[in-house]
Amino acid sequence: MTTTDVRPPATNAPRRLRRPSSAAPGTWIITGATVLLALVATVFVDNFATGRNLRGLCLAVSLIGIIAVGLSLITLVGKVFTLSIPALVALSTLVFASTLGLGSGWAMLITVTLGAAVGLAQGLVVGRFEADPIITTIATAAVLNGIGQLWVEGRTVVGRGNSELFNSNVLGFLPFQTLVFVVLVVVVGSCHAKSVTGRMLTLVGLNSRAANVAGMRSWPLVVLAFTVCGATSALGASLLSAQTGQGTLLLGASFGFDAIVAVTVGGVSVRGGVGGPVGAAVGAVFVGLVENVLALLGLSYQVQLVTQGVLVLVAVTLMGVAANRKRS
Repeated sequence: MTTTDVRPPATNAPRRLRRPSSAAPGTWIITGATVLLALVATVFVDNFATGRNLRGLCLAVSLIGIIAVGLSLITLVGKVFTLSIPALVALSTLVFASTLGLGSGWAMLITVTLGAAVGLAQGLVVGRFEADPIITTIATAAVLNGIGQLWVEGRTVVGRGNSELFNSNVLGFLPFQTLVFVVLVVVVGSCHAKSVTGRMLTLVGLNSRAANVAGMRSWPLVVLAFTVCGATSALGASLLSAQTGQGTLLLGASFGFDAIVAVTVGGVSVRGGVGGPVGAAVGAVFVGLVENVLALLGLSYQVQLVTQGVLVLVAVTLMGVAANRKRS
């Protein structure tokens, strides 16, 4: 009597990477909270729904959101945050203002290239040589601040050129900065949700050791995340410099903290592997909306800082509780 082996033939074909969710559960919650807060503010807060206030809100949210989208990739890949953003933004405003005479397009290209190069260098140190991301980015911030001080010695650089395009309104009402923010969210969010590289970023963030054992090199993804973050930080700085018409080491001092708040509140886990750029963008909108409402209510800047800190603590605590429930 003979038997037939009905087992399927072995295959060495790699398993298809599962598409990461474009938004974590926390992102949906914060989206609903954003919509609710906007509706409440429209009805009960004086001057909220005016054109002038909404334009100012869009400008503030867009610049922070552009930076937060890039920062979310670093958090997603499991490297927490970069603390060199304020220094990079400040130096980038100097570069943009100094090169504006070449044309606004060239000035932005040069500035974004510089930001990407700074991010690339940090990514190599953190990813390839496995240095601590916090210490590395603090050291980078010191270097960038030192370069800026040696360059301008505390002086303000006034842009000698035309940057009207970056300060214009699209369709007569939408600030150019907001259009850049929306396009960036769509592009980076789509790449994260639909591309193999985006899925690999999420998998490495979830478990970098398992990814390495599976033959997936994690350090190039870390380099990519830092490079994109450097580029988006410089992009936001260019738009900020175009808006103010100058570059100074004092510009963008709060952008690093604001971006971190947006990322954490937007549902991106500081442990990596959860959330994404879309969540960071929603977090930026929510945080900007909260700050705007508090300002319209006449509350001080100190109260706004306390509110931001509380939001971060609540977001991190809820994510920790959710992670512990999954493990149990």
